[in-house]
Amino acid sequence: MTLDADETITLDAYWRELVTAAMLGTDRRDPPEPPAGDLADLVADAVRPDAAARMLAAVGATAAARRAGFAPGPVASPLRGPDPDARPWCPPAAVATWRRIVAEWSVLEDEWLVTSIEQGWRLAPDVLTELLLRHRADAVRRARVMLAGGPVARWLVDHVPELAATSQRQVSAEAVASVPDLPMPPDLAELAVRDAHTVSRTLAAGFEDGVYGPPDRAVLVNLVARCRPSVLLEVASALECTRLGQALALADLARLRHRMLVELGVTP
Repeated sequence: MTLDADETITLDAYWRELVTAAMLGTDRRDPPEPPAGDLADLVADAVRPDAAARMLAAVGATAAARRAGFAPGPVASPLRGPDPDARPWCPPAAVATWRRIVAEWSVLEDEWLVTSIEQGWRLAPDVLTELLLRHRADAVRRARVMLAGGPVARWLVDHVPELAATSQRQVSAEAVASVPDLPMPPDLAELAVRDAHTVSRTLAAGFEDGVYGPPDRAVLVNLVARCRPSVLLEVASALECTRLGQALALADLARLRHRMLVELGVTP
């Protein structure tokens, strides 16, 4: 429908007429006359020799007028940030070791988290987000992550529903603050508290004599993950001397655990 020249039209109605004329082509329909007022004066000032040129002038002027007519929405309340946290960031080297732990030796993750809390580190935001997602359903580990994350952890959970815990089970402070025991037979449990010479000599001899084999892998991993930190380097060296695959894997675990503790500020 073409608007009559004397009809009062809104800017939106005029824009729709311009669109119609543009789709039909100016050879079939002349561009509509703009509404009386500033827009008409602006288009009239830009006299063009043909209908197509007049159409471009009208489109440009109308687009500018429509854009200028947008009103800003109500002012949103500023997002309140998390409460301050004076603790230092967890060292980047320790973060890199955590990534290797969860990929290769997850048996060390509990100790990594507990030690981070004890040493007063706070988690970097990227690691914190990954840990919140990783331990949504584990109440004890989730509590450790919230402690290590501090105010930022609570702030993230409040603003990102996907990070909320799926388990509401209550846990004791003792369970959160302590590294859990790992199952192992009595002879290995006794070895876990012995000196470096005894532990390294016993393990190396056990591999060389065929006492330990693939069925013992899980309990031997538990032993290395829970033995006294002061024995780790000597145990690693003794196991590496055997040149046996399973012993070399345990040596790697021992060195990784030692490095983890040093990076977190513990002197084994």
